[in-house]
Amino acid sequence: MKKQIGRLSFASMLTAGAVMGVTGCGVSDPAAGVYGPPPGNGIVEDADEPMPEVYGPPEFFDTEAEEPEETDEEHMIVTFYSDDESVSIVQDFDAGTAYIVDGDEEIPVEIADGIYGPRIMKCDVDGDGEDEYVISECEGTGTGFSTRGLCIVEKKDSDYRMTRYDWDYFAGIIERRLTYTYDAAEHKVIFWIENEDAIIEYPVTLEGEDELEDVVFTDIVDVYFEDGRVYLSAASGLIFADHGWPEYEQGIEPYAPITIDTDSGIIVGDFTVRPDDGVK
Repeated sequence: MKKQIGRLSFASMLTAGAVMGVTGCGVSDPAAGVYGPPPGNGIVEDADEPMPEVYGPPEFFDTEAEEPEETDEEHMIVTFYSDDESVSIVQDFDAGTAYIVDGDEEIPVEIADGIYGPRIMKCDVDGDGEDEYVISECEGTGTGFSTRGLCIVEKKDSDYRMTRYDWDYFAGIIERRLTYTYDAAEHKVIFWIENEDAIIEYPVTLEGEDELEDVVFTDIVDVYFEDGRVYLSAASGLIFADHGWPEYEQGIEPYAPITIDTDSGIIVGDFTVRPDDGVK
């Protein structure tokens, strides 16, 4: 499946009474899905290609969210700022709409509405000399899971184009490149990370006596920004015989840089391992 591209304009949002963004997943994985209405609300390239599955945001459960910086309590409108406070996203959780605020300009975007809210950064991430907006959208949160996707918004002529890589896309990469083996006699789990030129072996001797039953890598997937770069991380949750929910304190948290090209294509680089601090 080729990349699908939607064009965004604030005027079209006002006319239709909703955000008119067609999202593209920019992937070759046919299992990847996108949020939002089926293509047709914007200008779509490669319309003869098979369309991805379309589905709504995942159901999320009661959880304690970070306190927003600005909130309209009557209509649950929340403003989320970039780290340098140069740009922000205003998200109306009741109406299901959102828009970027950059000075006097407002740019409608269609993003997931998970309770932790989005993160945003304005930066020339593809090296073309022009700034793009990159958004880490919160797709779902709850007890034992938190998932995010990546949206890239860039100006093309007089229109804005948004490309989305959702949790499903990143989960596919993580599941192909991260695995484990368990040595019951030594009570040791060995994490295996497949990078481009090498396979990393990372052994962890487990505490306690409960036998390990499984390890999950895609329940906590984060997309975050640091020093003008975009990163993907995947915490490993260990499931022991005495309880059925993942435990993260003894796991690892591999992370990898995401490189973005001038056509909003992405490459997830080599994973590096750091001990997981257990704070999610």
